[in-house]
Parts: sequence; C-alpha cells; structure tokens
Amino acid sequence: MRKLIKLLLLTPMAFSISGCKTHKKELTPVDVVIISGQSNAVGCTHTSGIQKSMGSSKYYEYLKGYEGIKIAFDSWTKDVKESGTVYYSQNKSKDDGFVKVMLGQGNYEGAFGPEIGIAERMHEKYEGKLFLIKYACGASNLKDDWRKRKSPMYGRFIEYIKKQMDNLLSMGYKPTIKAMCWMQGEGDAWDGYYQDYLESTREFVGNLREDLKSLSGDKDFPFIDAAINNNPARWQYWKQVNEAKQAFANESDNNFYIDTIAAGMHTDQEPMGSPDDAHYDSESEVLLGNLFAEQFEQFLMKE
Repeated sequence: MRKLIKLLLLTPMAFSISGCKTHKKELTPVDVVIISGQSNAVGCTHTSGIQKSMGSSKYYEYLKGYEGIKIAFDSWTKDVKESGTVYYSQNKSKDDGFVKVMLGQGNYEGAFGPEIGIAERMHEKYEGKLFLIKYACGASNLKDDWRKRKSPMYGRFIEYIKKQMDNLLSMGYKPTIKAMCWMQGEGDAWDGYYQDYLESTREFVGNLREDLKSLSGDKDFPFIDAAINNNPARWQYWKQVNEAKQAFANESDNNFYIDTIAAGMHTDQEPMGSPDDAHYDSESEVLLGNLFAEQFEQFLMKE
C-alpha cells in the first residue's frame, strides 16, 4: 500500500516537469545582414549635408532613426606611421549591442554609413525581422588586412560577428546570416595590389563562407559587392579593381556586383566649399544602402 501511495504522489510531479519542457519558449527566427569594407562602409559621410541635398523631412526621419531595424557596429581606422608601423584604432562609433539604426553610427557622431539607406528601404516590411552587423575599417586594403585568416582584421571580424549572433540568441532570437554587403577596394587601387584583387576576393569570401557556414543555415551566403568611385586622382587603378569585382560576380549566382558609377553616385559636392572626394556625398551614401537592400531583399524570410 505504501508503494502505491508513493507512486500516486510522484505522478503529478512527473506531469509537471513534462509540462515545463513542452512550454519552453521558442526562439523567433530573424535575418542578419553583414556590412563590411573600408571607410565608405564605416560611414564618413557628413550628416550636415542631408538637409540641403535631401530636405529637412528626410534629415529628421534619419535623425529619429528606425526602431524596427537594429544594428550592432564596430568600426576601425588603419593608420600607417612614417616609420612604417601600422596601427588599427577603434572609432567612437563602437557599440557592444544592438540599437536602432539612426544617424551618428559612422566614423564619428556626425557621420553615417549605408545602414541608413538599408533601414529606410526595409523598415516597413521587415520591422523586428532584420538585424544588421557592421564591422569595417577605414583605409584598409583587402590584400593585407582582410584576405587571409591571419590578416589583422579577419579574426576580429569573425569574432565580432559570432559575438553578436550569440547576443541575438540571448535576446530570444534564432538568427541566420542571409547576406554580406561589401564596400571596399580603394585601398587596393594601387600597383602591387590591384593585380591581386580578384584572387584576394576569392580567398576572402571563401574563408568567410566556410567560417560562418553554421550561422548561415549551412549555406554559402550571398556576397554583394559595390564598385568604387571612378576618381583616378584618388584611386589610380579604380577601373581594374571594379573589373575584378565584376569578374568575381560572374563566377557564381551567389555573387553580386552593384555598379555605383552607373547609379550616379558622387563624392564631389560635400562638405560645401571643401568637398571630401574620398567619401560619398549624403544622398549617394543613402543610395548605397538602398542598392544593397534592393539586392539582398530576395534572400530574406518571406512573410
């Protein structure tokens, strides 16, 4: 009789434990897009130019930001001293978690990157479903700084992406990398560098797809590459770099090339009186984000 009583007492407890397991909160699937490259990916475009080029309404929209699209960003600048010593310094834009996309997430508080154009295009359809991870380094080149697994930026890049993917898990999400947006190449538009750009891209992207495969649904995520500006005074071999980008895009249906020159993007108008011809003007930087979003939207979760 005592044994029967013990069994009866244990039975409700067993049901209770089982019930806890079945009611475990499920993770919410979300999409992740990576932004990387050099200074035009970091964002060196002055926010002060927006009101004149795009109007006050757009300026205040960007200033308020997009609550439904979150970003984690960590930006760097490469500096080579006269002695030849190379330094990598973090910009003030570093952030350890996810925040809404808004102005001031570029190289400094008064600058912005392509995240604004991405969020502008995506916030209505993908509110709460799309997260951006930006890790970029101004003045970096692909050959020395990114190409190999032992390159100065590569290991940090992978570590940062994995850290932010873990952050999303801890927030109750099930994140999947759906695409990478790459705005880089000016640092390789020189003799001794442009000749290797195609092979550098192959190795870099191959390493990324392999090292991040478990975070992209065991698939090779799309690589979306943007052309550099056609400014020979700044980038001697801009044409050859862009040709290498196009050649890589032609190698796979999973590689894409955005012709920023054909899109009319420019660097010769801002700041007024002293244009910064190394970096996109405000409406062009927003357009860069728009074009990235237009390309990767096809790979996002459908409603």
